[in-house]
Amino acid sequence: MHAATRLLAALALVAAAPSFAQEPFPSRPVRLVVPVAAGGGIDTAFRTIAPAWSEALGQQVIVENKPGAGQVIGSDFVAKSKPDGYTLLAAGVPIAFNTALGRKLPYDALKDFTPLSLVVTQPLLVVVHPSVPASSMRELVAYAKAQKQPLQYTTGGIGSYGHLWWEMVRSRQGIDGQHVAYNGIAPALKDVMGGQVPLLIDAIVPTGAQVQGGTVKGIAIVSPQRAKSLPNLATLTEQGFTGLDAAPFYGILGPSGMDPAVTRKLHETLAKALASPAVRERLQASGFDVVASTPESYAKTIADEIERWTKVVREQSIKVE
Repeated sequence: MHAATRLLAALALVAAAPSFAQEPFPSRPVRLVVPVAAGGGIDTAFRTIAPAWSEALGQQVIVENKPGAGQVIGSDFVAKSKPDGYTLLAAGVPIAFNTALGRKLPYDALKDFTPLSLVVTQPLLVVVHPSVPASSMRELVAYAKAQKQPLQYTTGGIGSYGHLWWEMVRSRQGIDGQHVAYNGIAPALKDVMGGQVPLLIDAIVPTGAQVQGGTVKGIAIVSPQRAKSLPNLATLTEQGFTGLDAAPFYGILGPSGMDPAVTRKLHETLAKALASPAVRERLQASGFDVVASTPESYAKTIADEIERWTKVVREQSIKVE
């Protein structure tokens, strides 16, 4: 009888196992790892999205900052997390750029993640100190070519989107330049506002606010269309420069090996959150363009960006220590 009791208990556990394994997703909060410190562009975008995503998902999406090592620490944490959909990455440009720059990474950007969606992009801005005698891209190129020394410029740092983009532009336009490297956009922007460096290339957040305030002068916006926050700033295409558009991009990734049904649930609820007029309005007011792509499209974006900027890094011999 004792053996029979044990057998019945074992059978009961086996019968209960499928029910446990098929627990509906999500049954607890989802952690969204932001690989930068609070207050940055990625952080701002995803803290705007998180409440609406939580509502659509039926569980809270908790934003958790894990900065360090050019976004590698937070990205690696997610890559090595259990692929159950409860730990996700708010990925920025470095998901592609760290590979393009030849950095030794503890993960493979194309193999170790499950793409969910490209979420938003940000246009780049070309700005100068008000004393620079140029008000358009054509005038800026002419001014740069007229200098006896390479024109100094700054960005958010070595290997930033602005850095690689301007290296591509100046190569194609045949102008010399000297990158003045800062650790982050705040000190770079401060020195351009102060006139220590004449030229800055950065995303519209936070530099667009300084264009609005007149502390720096806008030369061009790198986008297919003008920004709502800077309606008077002409695009590169409007100024006769084609084939140079590029934009910092932000998306959501999970660890590789996620259940397709979980991936689909996360993607569908994220798309619903991004379709909210209130969310779109807040993001656009901050300078973001809402994208909400398919997982396949986001995967292609990452692969294409790696290929595009790897060529620039090699051609310009850009080194990151």
